[in-house]
Amino acid sequence: MNILLISGATWNMPFIFTTLDENQRRLPFFLATIGYDWPQEAIKRPEGYSWYQWLQCLSGRGELMVGGKRMEVEPGDGFFLLPNEEHEYRSLSGDWVTDWMGFGGFGVEEVLRTVGLEASGVYAISDLWRLKTLLREIYNASMIDSAIAHHETSLLVYETLLALKVALEPKTRNALPRHAKLGPVLQYVRVHYAEPTSIAGLSAVIGVTPQYLCKLFRQALGMRPFEYLASFRISKAKELLVAKPELSIAGIARDVGFTDSNYLCRVFKKAEGISPSAFRNLHSAPLGEYNK
Repeated sequence: MNILLISGATWNMPFIFTTLDENQRRLPFFLATIGYDWPQEAIKRPEGYSWYQWLQCLSGRGELMVGGKRMEVEPGDGFFLLPNEEHEYRSLSGDWVTDWMGFGGFGVEEVLRTVGLEASGVYAISDLWRLKTLLREIYNASMIDSAIAHHETSLLVYETLLALKVALEPKTRNALPRHAKLGPVLQYVRVHYAEPTSIAGLSAVIGVTPQYLCKLFRQALGMRPFEYLASFRISKAKELLVAKPELSIAGIARDVGFTDSNYLCRVFKKAEGISPSAFRNLHSAPLGEYNK
């Protein structure tokens, strides 16, 4: 892959701008630009940007202006921008740090439609760890000097877009009504995930029956309420496994809402394909990289 790289070795801000040849532009998914752990500067683009964009907030606060709307971006939020659409975003806190990716390809539009990303806007992220990891994998793959590097990057961009389907919850007013209806429940899970809960308790948050709540979850997210809760707890467990190496597996299970470590291990392995201990060992080396 042809790249213009300004290394993060000096500034601690890795980023890449690619120069795409004709063959790379024919791929269903390709990377145009990527960066992470970025002290986000103010951006104003009256003509928009050439590629689709995804940015995710790691710390600080910012605001996005697009489509005549102003939306705040908080830690754990991300925002999506369509190509060639006027937009502006800037920091509200002075210490706004983001990851970002620009991408394109003939397969992108169909996948985004499947994911539910058809309009620019701000989204809450239920699994920031997963998206952070994928963007860093894309960056690393782009740095490989290989004839097939752009194919590997293409696959990772596709994987990232699919991951957005279960990782995002719309925050904008133009979100689908079923997402808006679930908003209070999703917020309740984000705040009370470590506490015992029941399907009746979740249903009571928005005053519907358990059966109707399950229907809303299937329509909006393609999963049942407790599958979403388990996914969110696993996301929090992954953060603790890496950020808190002194915590035991049993302690992490308790802190994220699982009844015991055996239950956490079963659910974790089903979701991730490896045990919590193996996940911790796998990610122990780059601990500093993910907690800058």
